[in-house]
Amino acid sequence: MSSITDQLSDTLKNVQRPGNFYTTGTLEAFPPHLEVEGVGRIALPLLPLQAEQLVAIAEHAPYGRGQETIVDTQVRRTWQIDANRVALGGKHWQENLDAIVNRAAIGLGVSGKVRAELYKLLVYDAGSFFISHRDTEKAAGMFATLVIVLPSAYSGGELVVKHQQQQVKLDLCCDDPSEIAFAAFYADCVHEVLPINQGCRLTLIYNLLRTDKKMPLPKPPDYHREQDEVVALLNNWATVLSTGTHEEIPEKLIYLLEHAYTPAELGFDALKNADAAIAEVLVAAAGAAHCDIHLALVSVEESGSADYAGRGGHWDDDDFEVGEVIDRVETVSEWRRPDGQQSPLPTVPFSAHEFCPPESLEDMEPDDVEFHEATGNEGASFERTYRRAALVIWPQARYLAVINEAGLSATLPVLQDFCQRWEIENTDQNSSLWQDAHTLAGYLLRDWLPQHLSQHAYKSSTVRDFLESMCRLHDSTHIGRFWSMVAASGFYHKEDSAALVQAAELLAWADVVSWTEQAINTSAARAQEACAALLVRLSVSGTGAAKDLGVAAHALFAALPGAPECSPQLQPWERSRTSVSVDLVIDVLTGFSAIDATLAENTLNYLLAWPATYDRDRILVPAALQLTETAISRELPVVEHLRNAVQVHLHTRVAEVLEPPADWQRDSQINCTCQDCAELRAFLANPAQSRWSFKAAEAKRNHIEQSIKSHKSDVNCITERSSRPYSLICTKNQASYERRVGQRKNDLDTLAHLTVE
Repeated sequence: MSSITDQLSDTLKNVQRPGNFYTTGTLEAFPPHLEVEGVGRIALPLLPLQAEQLVAIAEHAPYGRGQETIVDTQVRRTWQIDANRVALGGKHWQENLDAIVNRAAIGLGVSGKVRAELYKLLVYDAGSFFISHRDTEKAAGMFATLVIVLPSAYSGGELVVKHQQQQVKLDLCCDDPSEIAFAAFYADCVHEVLPINQGCRLTLIYNLLRTDKKMPLPKPPDYHREQDEVVALLNNWATVLSTGTHEEIPEKLIYLLEHAYTPAELGFDALKNADAAIAEVLVAAAGAAHCDIHLALVSVEESGSADYAGRGGHWDDDDFEVGEVIDRVETVSEWRRPDGQQSPLPTVPFSAHEFCPPESLEDMEPDDVEFHEATGNEGASFERTYRRAALVIWPQARYLAVINEAGLSATLPVLQDFCQRWEIENTDQNSSLWQDAHTLAGYLLRDWLPQHLSQHAYKSSTVRDFLESMCRLHDSTHIGRFWSMVAASGFYHKEDSAALVQAAELLAWADVVSWTEQAINTSAARAQEACAALLVRLSVSGTGAAKDLGVAAHALFAALPGAPECSPQLQPWERSRTSVSVDLVIDVLTGFSAIDATLAENTLNYLLAWPATYDRDRILVPAALQLTETAISRELPVVEHLRNAVQVHLHTRVAEVLEPPADWQRDSQINCTCQDCAELRAFLANPAQSRWSFKAAEAKRNHIEQSIKSHKSDVNCITERSSRPYSLICTKNQASYERRVGQRKNDLDTLAHLTVE
C-alpha cells in the first residue's frame, strides 16, 4: 500500500489524449445564407410556411440495413434534402463553421486537420424521429457525424447517444435565434432522435473527415480499464486511511500536470491535451470511489544564502549561485472544483510522499529566482519560487483531516461555522453537522491544541473560541479531553478561566476538581494570577461544592510570593518576572473564603506580613476598595479584616502633622558621592538658600538634573544659556508638601468609601 503514489502514476501513463465519444455546445453566430433548390432563400429562424415548402420538395429519409437502403417510417420518420441541392454562404458562415468543427474536434479528442463535408439537410416536422442506429461510413476518412441545428422553433427531438455503457441525452434547442447548437459523435456510436413534439427543426448533417491519410482514423478515447484501476486504488487507499494505523500513508494524493496555468486561467474546462484527459479519468474515478478531487496550485517558496561567482564590477544575477536553503514553505492553494464553483478550502501544506510519483516534486523547475546583493553585515541571498498546477484527491470521509492540515488559524473558523449551521439547522447530536464538528474538534485536540497550550506566552482567543464551540455543541467528551490537557500542561492565562469554568458545567465535578488540583500544582509557582482566577470562578460557579477545591487552594497558597527567597523553585529571571497585582489579592481572598474561611484568614495574614511585596497603597488599599464595593464580597469576614488593616494604615498617615515647610531646607535622599552631588546636598540642606546656579559642562549638568528627578527632590531645573559653559538654575519648590496634601485628600476619600453602613 505504501506505493499507491507509484501505482496511480503508472496507471495514468496510458492516458494520453483528452476527448469523449461525443461533444456538444452552442455558438453565437450570424445565421448562414441558406438557399434550397425548389424553394429558394430560406429565412432563419425557419418560418412555418417555408417548413411546409421544404417538406414538399424533400424525400423520406431512408436508413441502412446491411447492404440495403430502406425507407420505413416505423424506423425513421424525417425528411431529407441532398447536399447538392443546398447552398450555404454568408459573410461569416465559413468562419462560424470552422469554429464549430474545431470545437468538435477538441471535444472528441482529435488532433490534426479535420474537415466537415455537408451530407444532408434534414427537416424534422412534428412527429419525426429516428430509432437507435449506427451511421455507416459515407466517405473515405469519415470518423464522426456533426449535427448543426439552424435557428428554428420546435420542442422535443432530443438526441440520445450511446457508447459502450455510457449514454447522454442532448437537447439542441436554442431559445435565442442568434445561437446555433451543435453536437458531434463518433460514427460507431449508437444514437437516436426522439420524436418532435411540435414545430419543425432544420438540421445540417456533416461528415467529419480526417484529411491526413497517413494517420489512422481516430476512435473514441476509452480509458475504462484505467478508470477502473484508479477506482480500485482509491478504494483501497481510503480503507487503509480509515483504520488510522499507517502513519506513512499519504493523507492526499497530488498529481502534477504537464502544462503551466496561471491562477486566472486555472480551471477544469481550461486544461490542455493530456492534462484534460487525466483530469477526466480522475474526476470519474474519484466520484466512483467517494473521493473529492480539486484542481490547485502547488507552490514552493525557498530563500537562503547565495554564493558570489562573478569577477567584480557591475553585478547581475548571473554572478550568483544558489547556496544553502534556509527557509522553505510548501503549500497547496487556489482550489478549483470540477463543477467550476469556488472552493472554500484554505491554503494547506503538503508532504513529498503525497506526490504521484514522489520524485515528481524533485523534478519541478523554479519559475523565478531572485538574488539580492550583500548589504551591511548580511551576505548575498536568494529567493526562489516553484509553482505547478496539480490534481489533488482525498477520500470524502477525510475532508476534515485535510482542512486540519492548514493549522489552527484556518481550522477554528470552520469549526465555528459548523456550530452555527448546526444550531440553525438541527440540534440533534446524531446529525452529520454535529459529527463533522466533533471530528474536526478531535483533530484540533490531537494535532494543534497541545502544542498551543505548551506555549505559555501565547496571546490569542484560541482557547476561548474552541471551548465556546464545544459548549455550543454540548460536546462533553472533547471538553473533558481539553480539561485533562490543561491539567497536564498547567494553567497560565487568566483570560481563559471564564471559558474553562463554563465548559466545566458539562463535566463531572469530581473530574474537574482532580484536574484543577493537577493544573495548579503544575503552574502555581509561575502563574498565580491565572490559577487564582480559575479557582475563584470555580468556587462561585455553583457547579459543585467549593470546599472540594481545598487541596488546590492550599497548593496556590503555598506558591504565593513573599520574599524572593521564598520561591527557591524559580530561576532568578523567573523571580524577577513574578509580580503581584490587585486582581491576585481579590481572587485569592474571595476564592479562599468560599473554599475554606480559615485559609482565607491565613492568606490575609500572609499578605500583611510582606508589605514590601504586597504594598499597602499600591495593592491592598485598591483591593479593599473593590472588595467593599462588590456586594458578593463586602460582608466576608476576611474582607472586613482587610478593611480594618488598611483603615489603620490610612488613619495613621492622616494623623501625621501636615504643614508647609517653614524655611528652604529640603529632604535629601541623594546618595551619590561625587563632588557635584555633594554640592547639591549642601544646597538642599541650606534653610536660607532657595536658588543655586550650577555652571558646568553638559554631562555634569545632566547628571545633577537626573539626580534631582530620580530622587524626587523639591527642585525645579532650567538651563541658562547666556554664557558658556551653560548654567543649570535649580530653584526649590514645595512639591513634597503638595504631594502630601493630595495624598491626605485621597486618604480621606478612601476612608469614606471603606466605611460600610
